[in-house]
Amino acid sequence: MGGYIAVAVVLVILMYFMIVMLKSVIAEANQKVNSYFIKNLEQYDGVYKEQMTNLNKLNIEVEETSRELRNMKQEMVSHKTSPFYAPRPIPRDIYIPTARYIDNDFFEDYKNAKDKLMSIDKQEVIDNVIQKVPYEGDKDRYKIALGILEKIDFEAKYNFVSSTNEQQLLILYEVLNDTEKGILYEYVRDMAEIEDFDILGFIDYVRNIERINTPKVFVSVAENEKDYSNAERKIVCNVDGNICEGLKIVYQNKVYDYSIYKTRRKVGR
Repeated sequence: MGGYIAVAVVLVILMYFMIVMLKSVIAEANQKVNSYFIKNLEQYDGVYKEQMTNLNKLNIEVEETSRELRNMKQEMVSHKTSPFYAPRPIPRDIYIPTARYIDNDFFEDYKNAKDKLMSIDKQEVIDNVIQKVPYEGDKDRYKIALGILEKIDFEAKYNFVSSTNEQQLLILYEVLNDTEKGILYEYVRDMAEIEDFDILGFIDYVRNIERINTPKVFVSVAENEKDYSNAERKIVCNVDGNICEGLKIVYQNKVYDYSIYKTRRKVGR
């Protein structure tokens, strides 16, 4: 009986040691597996980050290349559609880019226009306009308008503006003579109230009368051009920086233009 008990005890002890050893082996195996997995995972993470960096660089290069292609296509379309583009013949082994906004015929056209303008007699042009366009204004109204404008100088204008509408009319009534008052009556004739009167509006009204009835001939020329002014013939000449060649005449409220402008803005007299 005692022998069976001893055998049983030995078996239990052996099983215990086997279980302890098995747990130790399993723990060590798990540690090795985890270490291997973590190591490979770190390597994979580094490779992944490197690949993502390369991919981002490729995407940026693709985007830049696409943008350059779009710009090239737009430029090609512009070359084909621009009315100012005319390709010049060039040697096969030389490439010279041509600006798309160059008009290759401009200088020839400009030379022809300049030659024609340079060949005209400007004084003769002025004389022809004066001779062929009769004066149709009213010199009396022109002189009346000039008299009113001379009386309403800068200082008087300031005094008018700082006064009431009624005071403005009273001052005008005292300052203007009988013929000049006739222009004032024209301006206020259709007004319902004194408050509707405006001294600045009246001045514009008088200036318009002076402008449409002036017997003066206003000539505009380019810089370094001859002065065609003539007080006796009422010719007033001035330099217009916007005129490149030729001259422009304003007479009888009409424009006779024989000039080439540097820009297309309207040029006043």
